[in-house]
Amino acid sequence: MKILQRYILREHIGPFLAALGVLTGLMLLNQLAKRFGDLVGKGLPWYVIAEVFGLSVPFIVAMTMPMAVLVAVLYAFSQLSSDNEITAIKAGGVSLLRFLFPVLIFAAAIATGMVWFNDAILPESNHALRQLLTDIGRKQPTFELRERVVNEVVQGKLFLQGARIDRARSVLQDMVIFDLGRNDVQRTIYADSGHMAFNETQTDLYLTLYDGSMHELDLSNPRMDQRSYYAKQVIRVPGVSNELQRGGSASWRDDRSMNISMMQEEVVRRRVRLLELQDSVARIMALLSPIRAQHTPPSLRGHDTPDEINHVRGAASADHERPPQDERVQARRRPEALRAPDRSPGEQSSARARAAAEGRARSLAQLRSTSRREQWPPGRPAAGFATFVRSELQRAASRTNLQRREINRYSVEIHKKFAIPIAAIVFVIIGAPIGVRFPRGGIGMVIGVSLTVFCVYYVCLIGGEDIADRGYISPFWSMWAPNVIFTAIGVIILYWVGRGGTRRSYRRLRKLARLLGLSGRANETAPRVRGSTA
Repeated sequence: MKILQRYILREHIGPFLAALGVLTGLMLLNQLAKRFGDLVGKGLPWYVIAEVFGLSVPFIVAMTMPMAVLVAVLYAFSQLSSDNEITAIKAGGVSLLRFLFPVLIFAAAIATGMVWFNDAILPESNHALRQLLTDIGRKQPTFELRERVVNEVVQGKLFLQGARIDRARSVLQDMVIFDLGRNDVQRTIYADSGHMAFNETQTDLYLTLYDGSMHELDLSNPRMDQRSYYAKQVIRVPGVSNELQRGGSASWRDDRSMNISMMQEEVVRRRVRLLELQDSVARIMALLSPIRAQHTPPSLRGHDTPDEINHVRGAASADHERPPQDERVQARRRPEALRAPDRSPGEQSSARARAAAEGRARSLAQLRSTSRREQWPPGRPAAGFATFVRSELQRAASRTNLQRREINRYSVEIHKKFAIPIAAIVFVIIGAPIGVRFPRGGIGMVIGVSLTVFCVYYVCLIGGEDIADRGYISPFWSMWAPNVIFTAIGVIILYWVGRGGTRRSYRRLRKLARLLGLSGRANETAPRVRGSTA
């Protein structure tokens, strides 16, 4: 059995390495075509261009490794089936699942290595590539100048415009230079032509201008306007380097440049921030109602509510719960008959009736003043306070949505580092039975099935990532759903091929056709099944 397993693995290693090399080369050529305009012709040394493409290889390998596994499985099993080797192996009592086992072990080893690769190597290479591209973008040679466009030579200080640019000779025609380096003087220089060159250390730019004029305007005194003419003039612009400065970009990392532990820490940090935002919204909602605000502890009252509002609420709450002291004293001194409502004026004297009426009047006056003190919103116009609360709630909702999107984005990237390597095992499950079922498909079948599976899988992966970032589905299912779907399809095909024939399936199709009311020609059109390839 060990000899058979080694033989099956040898049949897969050659196609796997060939497919990995071809797919990686094709995707590397795609990267070359995309970055050709940004790299070639900028005076970069060859080793910098080679470094750019070398740092792009880990990202490409992370995508092409599962694809190479699928191509190798399809080709190897198709060849074994076409040479009747699978039939001979099955005749010896070995099932399809049994000689598929070493290929699954091989794919599991590749998946384990790719998980480590995606966590340790890929983030560092992506980070180094982003820094290198940023440094290349900061390089300011003469060929970056565009015709009939105001080009920024020194940030915020010197601008240059040329009608025509001869990049081979570094000659510009019909030049206009805007010098804003001095705060008190604004200078505009016109030239019929000019030549650009750097010094030996490639740090300073020298502009040799011919047949032009210079216009200077004193900003402190607009009446001081000076214009001069020249036949030749040399202008030195220091600090404009034509060399590639490495290491000048920031060390900030995005989700593609982080390993799993970094992203997990970022998720925890974002969740803490999300809880803080939810607490702030809860404080705002608690302070919207005067009744709820009376029972709100001072620790929950945020800085969003003015102190005067809290003071007025406290006074209103105290007055509402406790009547004035004078009224309580008068109520204790007042006879019982005067405390009771004047239900029957005929049973009491007119003096007692007047005393009861005066008591009711004082009570109504007290209630009226209390309601004024408890007016809402207190201390400011209602429209302004409503606008303030609305803006605070909108700001909190926007920040909350941002934190949730960031949490989803990092969670998706964590699951992606595991889901894509596991796809190597999934592709073995779905590729082996297809290769056995179509033994004479050849290279056309391998390419067609591979492209179909690749397109469907990565479209589902990219679409799931976008949907999960928006919060429509969980990050787990957005990355693992393609693996689950393709695994289910592969298990069904594997079971169908492993049972040794398709006759039973065609019988079920004929029964289904009869149930659907189709014609009885299903028996006549049923294809014959070859037992040797079943």
